Amino acid sequence: MAQIRINLTFIWNNGVEKEAIYLDAVAIQDNLETEAKFYYQLLDENYNILIAGNISIVGDDYIQWLANNFSTNWIMNWIAAQLNLTPTPII
Repeated sequence: MAQIRINLTFIWNNGVEKEAIYLDAVAIQDNLETEAKFYYQLLDENYNILIAGNISIVGDDYIQWLANNFSTNWIMNWIAAQLNLTPTPII
């Protein structure tokens, strides 16, 4: 499992606007050749799950991840980009 901090993102959750500040992800399937699937969660400051889902990486994106030695940093940035989120450095 990996986690990165993201720019503050507002999520409508059960009728209330909440602030997501973490993206958490774990690989749930990977054939080590052409595709992988991840389970992701957006979390608030208390690590409560605000939204969750699955995302798949295939094709040229998978090949780039492979070329980067299956880097955790690379895949977390890729997942963030696919979800239109911006990673934030922790200071």
